[in-house]
Amino acid sequence: MMSSDLPVPAPSPHEQLPIPLFDGVVLAVRSGDGLIFLDLRDLCATLGLDVASQRRRILTMDDVRLAPFRVSVGGKQIRTRDFLLLDDVPLWLLSVQQRRVNPEVRERFSYVKTYLVNAVRQAFAQLTGLPDAPSSTIEDLSELDRIDQALSQLAVLGQRQAELEQSQERARTAYRDLRSLLSELRERVQELEHQAHTRLSPTQRGTIYRMVQTWGQARAQHTPDLAPGLAIRRSWAEVNARFGVSTYTDLPASRYDDVVQFIQDRYRDLTGKELPRIEQHELEEFDGA
Repeated sequence: MMSSDLPVPAPSPHEQLPIPLFDGVVLAVRSGDGLIFLDLRDLCATLGLDVASQRRRILTMDDVRLAPFRVSVGGKQIRTRDFLLLDDVPLWLLSVQQRRVNPEVRERFSYVKTYLVNAVRQAFAQLTGLPDAPSSTIEDLSELDRIDQALSQLAVLGQRQAELEQSQERARTAYRDLRSLLSELRERVQELEHQAHTRLSPTQRGTIYRMVQTWGQARAQHTPDLAPGLAIRRSWAEVNARFGVSTYTDLPASRYDDVVQFIQDRYRDLTGKELPRIEQHELEEFDGA
C-alpha cells in the first residue's frame, strides 16, 4: 500500500477541558478553526444512551456534524473519539427519545427538550405569521396560505444568501469589518451610557450644594417674609424640577456643568450679580491661606 493511501490521522484539539453537564462530565475540545465539540461518548454516558446506535443515527442526519479528535483521556493515553459540534447539540437532543434516557436525568432532560421544541414552534409561528398557540385558535383555514408564502420567501432568502456566499473571502472580510464596526459602536454606546449614569462626585455635589445655599440666601433677602430655610428648599425644588430628578444626587456627572450654569443664571436674574463656581480644592486653598 502506498503512503498516500493511508488514512489521515485524526487531528489533536487546540485545547480541551472537561465540563459539567447533567450531573456528569463531558470533554469539550476546540478545533484549529475555533469551533467547539463535545465528546459523544461522554454525552451518551451522561444520558445513559448507547454510543454506537447514537453514532449511526447521527451519521444519517444531514445537519449534525461529528468529527474525530485524538485526545488525552487519562495519563499519557491518547484515544481517537467522535465529537459532536456544539452548535448541533440542540438538534441531536431533539432527536433523542426521552424514554431511552437514564431515569436519573430524564426529568431534567425533558425540561430541556420541551424548551427546544417550544422554541422551534415559536420560530415556525414567527416565520409563517400564524399564532404562537394551538392550531385550534385559527378560525379560517385560508390563513394557512401563509405557510407556503413564508416558505417561498425563505427559499428566496436562502438563494440570495447562497449567492452572497459565493465570494467567501469578500463575505469574511465584510463580516470582520462589520464586527469591528459593531465593536466600536458598542464601546461608544457603553461609554455614553457610563457617562450618562455616572453620579456626581463628592466634590461636584459640594459645589452645587454651596451654590444653592448662596442662591437661597439671596432669594430670602430679596423676598419679604420668606425664611432662608424655605427659600433654600424652593431653590432645590427648582433644580430638581428643571433636570427631572427627585434629588440632586441622582443627577449624572455629565449634567454637572448644566446644573451649575442653571444656578448661576437664576442667581444673576435675582441679584444682577455673578455667582462664582467654588470648587472644593479652592476652599481648601482658601482655608490654608
